[in-house]
Amino acid sequence: MKTTVNIGIIGFGTVGSGVYHLLKNNSDPITRRSGIEIKVKTVCDLDLNRLKNEVTDALVTDKWSDVTGDADIDVIVELIGGSEPAGTIIKESLRKGKNVVTANKKLLAEAGAELLETVVETGNSIGFEAAVGGGIPCILALKKGMVGNHIRSILGILNGTTNYILTKMADEGTTFKDALKDAQNKGFAETDPTFDVEGIDAGHKISLLAMLSYGRSIDFETIPIEGITNISPLDISFAKDMGYIIKLLGIAKLINGRLDIRVHPTMIPGDHPLASVRNEFNSVMFDGDMTGAVVLNGRGAGSLPTASAVVSDIVQLASRNEYPGKFIGKAKLIEPEERVSRYYLRLYTEDSPGILSQISGVLGKHRISIASVIQKEVSDEFVPLIIVTHEANESNMIKCIDEIESFSFVREKVVFIRVEDFKKGEK
Repeated sequence: MKTTVNIGIIGFGTVGSGVYHLLKNNSDPITRRSGIEIKVKTVCDLDLNRLKNEVTDALVTDKWSDVTGDADIDVIVELIGGSEPAGTIIKESLRKGKNVVTANKKLLAEAGAELLETVVETGNSIGFEAAVGGGIPCILALKKGMVGNHIRSILGILNGTTNYILTKMADEGTTFKDALKDAQNKGFAETDPTFDVEGIDAGHKISLLAMLSYGRSIDFETIPIEGITNISPLDISFAKDMGYIIKLLGIAKLINGRLDIRVHPTMIPGDHPLASVRNEFNSVMFDGDMTGAVVLNGRGAGSLPTASAVVSDIVQLASRNEYPGKFIGKAKLIEPEERVSRYYLRLYTEDSPGILSQISGVLGKHRISIASVIQKEVSDEFVPLIIVTHEANESNMIKCIDEIESFSFVREKVVFIRVEDFKKGEK
């Protein structure tokens, strides 16, 4: 039996227009595969003139209350982004008996616990596949395919802009600035790329995945986040020489009841599954105690991949209400002294005798041993010194860097990148 679902789209930007045109062009296969006919009843956007020109088979309005207040609409698709009025729209829609689909990762990461409480309170549902992986069905895989697993860890290349930039730098030896300009010219980066290159977008996404995986609410402001702006072609070249690839990773692990969640550039072995994910593609790796590693790859952003995820959510909600999961409390994050890793350090020093012994003395004082040192001769007063350490506590590493930067013979800030070797038994 065919089911008809009336939807209202609020926000007709890149994703909103993509959803509208996808439903207009692909309605037949959607209905054939799912038994559900999705009809766009109303589209809302502040640019009413554009709506009148592009939307030919639905009502248009510039007032979102016209959509949330329409008793004939079953599902509200919120695609305006930001915190407000998006948060109010979602809560009001749920309280008026409607299901909601959203791609608003910022709102979900920063106020997700409150929204999910409203879902439980009202008995309605919210779908947000598009908020995390774009066209990658990672939430569906987590909630359905891996429902019988304890999730030991999540690793993700969660931002296509940064992955494109790092790929460009690795392939062509270009600087971050030039690779960013190329990404902007090709439409992979915004005019203001801060949200992407500083790791905030990836932070929102790993926060959502961790909340769903571990059933704990997370204070987004407590997540340590680093972007890729300090990565140079020199770092990428040295990493390659040592058998590593640099990726911006979102990482989440539950360790003895506490959550280790972070975003930062990471050196991973060249044969790791995420090392081969290139250009604007994203990837999520779940490590389940029953399945082992499950890897999902695809385009994580863009109008049509994200629209595909939105439509998938609409179909899922129309099939039956989705249980959002239950939080068992607020996440407790591990402290830096409990986090252990290897580290890559790059610093510029004077080319003088005794400098390496002073630096190694600082590392030794903080119980950090050196695995390797590389120093290449250059025709300059300052030379790059590369140090790779054995495993050490992160808090000790940060203390070392503060001391090293205070030396008069060190120019610029020390660049340090965490090295993940993924030894046997780890993923």
